[in-house]
Amino acid sequence: MIFPFRILFPAVICISFGLLYGWGFNAHKTINREAAHLLSDELGIYFVFHSDYLSEHSIDPDLWRRDKVNHPNEGRGHYIDADLYDVFPFSDIPRTLDALIQKYGEKNINQWGTSPWRIESFYQKLIDQFKAEKWEDAKLTAAVLGHYVSDIHMPLHVVENYNGQLSGNRGIHKRWEADMVDAFLLNKVNPKGDLQMVKDPVDVAFRIVVESFPLHTVLLKADSLARRELPMESQKRIADRDQSMDGTGYIEILFKESGWLAKDRMELASVRVASFWHSAWVEAGKPKPPQKTQINSQ
Repeated sequence: MIFPFRILFPAVICISFGLLYGWGFNAHKTINREAAHLLSDELGIYFVFHSDYLSEHSIDPDLWRRDKVNHPNEGRGHYIDADLYDVFPFSDIPRTLDALIQKYGEKNINQWGTSPWRIESFYQKLIDQFKAEKWEDAKLTAAVLGHYVSDIHMPLHVVENYNGQLSGNRGIHKRWEADMVDAFLLNKVNPKGDLQMVKDPVDVAFRIVVESFPLHTVLLKADSLARRELPMESQKRIADRDQSMDGTGYIEILFKESGWLAKDRMELASVRVASFWHSAWVEAGKPKPPQKTQINSQ
């Protein structure tokens, strides 16, 4: 086992294509920044020096999703509706993309998501760029690889019921991953734990998917409890992404019931992102990064 499993709950029911994103922008930036500080050796020195870049560019894949002209297939790389492919724990989902297409067809996989193979693609790209010592390219690839790895730590990115639309919880996705995290958690993330070598990126991705999947029920339960405390007019605002829930008490209850889970998933995501970065560097032969320049004190 490459990564230890934590906080598993029984359940059954990942993100479908649409306009929802994995974690909020601030959460992705926090995860990548924390990941950089978990690294050691020369790569750690280099990545910490460039942690602002790794943090800021962690959201690039979500910006690419909006650009349907230049990135028409970006969306499916952010999620996997694992329960549409197979039953938990998803052991019958093929682990190679060719076999996946052969079993389910391109139309289905384009709708159900291909996150593990997007992770594999960018992991190999990072190895190649490290080997070639293309450090500027490697910084961007590392930043966006962090995004894809982080996404599957968010439980609603691995279930068909990605926005609570099947269970009377419509709107939970954005409220939990962005509104709640931004309000309560950005300064509380403090990842700990040893980095682990990634020997098979798809296998590791599926281990994370299996770990994340049962946890979506915690979010739905917290949302159901929080919205029961609201008058009907306030409940209707939850599904409208442009409406604020300030002053309703909804976000506060959501945090009380499930904030611990968001903190845990973000901290684990930082450890796993750092593990992918470190493993790619080791796989590339530990090339020496460029000497860092004098840090500007401004």
